[in-house]
Amino acid sequence: MNELHAPKRPTDTPQGAGWPLSAFPATGDDSWGSPDQIPGWADTPEAHQAQPLEPTSAPEWAPRGTGGHPSGKKRARTSGFGSGPAGGQRRKTGGETSAETVERRRTPQSEIDPASQARDIVLRQLTASAKSRDQLRRKLAEKEIPEDIAEQVLDRFEEVNLVDDTAFADAWVRGRARSRGLARSAIRRELRQKGIDDEQAEEALEQLTDEDEAQTARELVDKKLRSPSMGADREREVRRLVGMLCRKGYGPGLAFRIVGEAWDETYSAQY
Repeated sequence: MNELHAPKRPTDTPQGAGWPLSAFPATGDDSWGSPDQIPGWADTPEAHQAQPLEPTSAPEWAPRGTGGHPSGKKRARTSGFGSGPAGGQRRKTGGETSAETVERRRTPQSEIDPASQARDIVLRQLTASAKSRDQLRRKLAEKEIPEDIAEQVLDRFEEVNLVDDTAFADAWVRGRARSRGLARSAIRRELRQKGIDDEQAEEALEQLTDEDEAQTARELVDKKLRSPSMGADREREVRRLVGMLCRKGYGPGLAFRIVGEAWDETYSAQY
């Protein structure tokens, strides 16, 4: 090293204060050692500036997905809501912690009160659509609710008129006759499938008369006859219309009579 240009040793100055990092040789003579071995170096501003900073993002040389760590391992992500046993468990206002919510959801069904579970099931079923008592009883059985508890819950719902087979049957008859054009025999079968006894079903079906059935059947046929494809083959089209009425519960005699009258009135000029 050229002694002419060599700076004085930092030790000549008290505790090496005020010496920049550039004052030390980068290569060549390393007799001075590393800067951090010089007395007082750690207290200088240059020492603080020289402290390595942890990269905030992965450098170009780091493999993708390593988070910038040379070992290829991702750094563990810490929670921002605290530390210790309660770390990360933010308590909702007036609610429970996330750990308590998970624990509640993991509670076995066997530990839940069967009566409360049955009430929840019935309420969900009635919210979706009106149900008969037998429909609700079958649903509770599917959910493995004990029979005695199911009957107690259904009795309570009947006391407050949330389950009423008579009202259900009346509404079912009106709705199916109006929306689907069903005859009484077809509606009677549906009520039986839903657990409505024959006496209640007959009382509900009294809303429909023979004249009502004939009028509904005629409306169904007239709607079909308005189709442009009708009128080409009388025999074939009549069979199709009669079959449609029979599938909706109308008797063959009534079906043939209604279809014949409607056909003649619509296509009398063509035949």
